Amino acid sequence: LEVEHLHHHHHTPTPAASMPGHLRGSGARLADLEPFHRTPRDDGEKNPAARIVAGDDVETAVGRGEFGLGASSFTTRSKESERTDGIDAKPQLATKKDEKKRDEKGNGKYHVLLTANDAVYVRWQSRIMYHQYKKIASDPALAGAMGGFTRILHSGKPDDLMDEIPTVVVDPLPKGIKDHGYVVLHRPYAFKQWLDTHAADIEEEYVLMTEPDHLYLRGMPLFATPTRAAAFPFFYIDPKKPEFTPIVQKYNEVKAPIDAFAPIGNSPVMISVESLSRVVPKWHDLAVAMKQDPEADKAFGWVIEMWAYSIASAQVGVTYELHPEMMLQPPWDDSFQVKGKEAYIIHYTYGQDFAKSGVATPGKIGEWHFDKRDFTGFPPKEKIPMPPKDAHEVIQKMMTIINEGITELPHWP
Repeated sequence: LEVEHLHHHHHTPTPAASMPGHLRGSGARLADLEPFHRTPRDDGEKNPAARIVAGDDVETAVGRGEFGLGASSFTTRSKESERTDGIDAKPQLATKKDEKKRDEKGNGKYHVLLTANDAVYVRWQSRIMYHQYKKIASDPALAGAMGGFTRILHSGKPDDLMDEIPTVVVDPLPKGIKDHGYVVLHRPYAFKQWLDTHAADIEEEYVLMTEPDHLYLRGMPLFATPTRAAAFPFFYIDPKKPEFTPIVQKYNEVKAPIDAFAPIGNSPVMISVESLSRVVPKWHDLAVAMKQDPEADKAFGWVIEMWAYSIASAQVGVTYELHPEMMLQPPWDDSFQVKGKEAYIIHYTYGQDFAKSGVATPGKIGEWHFDKRDFTGFPPKEKIPMPPKDAHEVIQKMMTIINEGITELPHWP
């Protein structure tokens, strides 16, 4: 998340019933959600307070494994074919020709791509994120299919992290295009420039699009194939909801079936460079057009760029396999496993509040508190106190990684 989102992300005491896990059954508008990225997933019986209530079309469909199987996009499976983990996470098998192509370029790895501006808030998160990436990527037992790393800096000029983080510099949006204070509108244009100018410089055939507040627990395997990308699902990207369907259809130039629209944003997404090159021009055009469209802007709010990515993918025929285990979002996720599968990323977009007993108190400032937005204009000056000893394992690991960055990186802050 980049700095212009801050005034929409501030952490204030909020009644527990208004937290994202309750909004699904409350009739709340999309704009009422914690803006631009990431909501708690259904926590089952472990955390009823954070549970996503039943009845949402996308979540129900994800549970049935309906996304990511069709030749053109997504296919509903019979009940008999349902998997016990609720989602078909087995990648579509690549042909021998596909496998040979993959081996010829990149040795079956993916390149990590981070888009960022040069704001202080983004810079300190990017430093910690890359520091953790290096630890994971250098450990054969943890690296998975991780390859190289590039920060796409869309400020138009170099900064003083160029020697610390592998970086290419691209331009912000042209002056004739208004972002209306929505910095994420620059992201598709940044990727467009990277594809035009820098994509040929990497070895890998695949990329993982990621963000500054992503902390790696371990490297993902190569989930993507030449014919199919992989992504983390978001319940609120739901084109079947009556308030969203007319807007989606307004931009559905190829008249793709409604099931062709994946419940995703652009991050985390693992995708071949070839497929990304098909999505990005349409993604850029749609994001700009939709942001200028009062109806779309009102309906989609601070996740409009995510909707643009989903719609663009359907327009060019790029399909996705959904992997809920890609990412954890504390405090809602309190275990390293998602439906029996080990997770790969901790995403610290939410404020963290815990009582001394170790119980999370979302919506209420806790006796122990951490929120990245508390460090908007300056990085944390020193190691942050750890959570209560009985707080769950995900928040403990999250703060350990952040503190390792603070104490181990040179010239901090």
